[in-house]
Amino acid sequence: GSTNIVATNKEGIKLTTSGSPDSMSGSLSLSSGRDVDLTADASAKLGGSGVSVVSGGSASVESQGSLALSVDESGSGGVDVVAPSVSAKTENLSLAGTQAVSVESVGDMKMSSSQSSILADQTMVLSVGAAEASESGVISLEAGNQLDASAGSTNIVATNKEGIKLTTSGSPDSMSGSLSLSSGRDVDLT
Repeated sequence: GSTNIVATNKEGIKLTTSGSPDSMSGSLSLSSGRDVDLTADASAKLGGSGVSVVSGGSASVESQGSLALSVDESGSGGVDVVAPSVSAKTENLSLAGTQAVSVESVGDMKMSSSQSSILADQTMVLSVGAAEASESGVISLEAGNQLDASAGSTNIVATNKEGIKLTTSGSPDSMSGSLSLSSGRDVDLT
């Protein structure tokens, strides 16, 4: 009807399907008509040349401490997250790459900070290049059709001799497009 297996000393319980560590004979299967609970007061480890966790319903991974998904840096593998929808809810989110970071979308892409009036002093910063090397780094904003930018106020400052250039064509010889400056109040050109 029920079975209890209890170990009373530090050697614990060992289930093995081979007499030699180098032997690959046999396999071990745990199955249940209902739940299977694996718990440990100290640490728990699941290892193998391949590990698969499959769920017919929902699956949850929780930790009271830190949770890490990592791949050996010397290997060629990676961490893939594939789902119709992925959400991350956290106080702080950091995304860093030692070589490159790419974010791509076949649909719309939105980056926003809080729109609450209480948090109106929040900022979003796009920066590249080291602070002590002001000559390094390039930020390019490109749009195939239209680029809109709006703010309560806007400051554009050039810090080197190249200054600021506004152009309506990609080629110096092209005469396409026009440039318009308009203001609800004054326009100062100095």
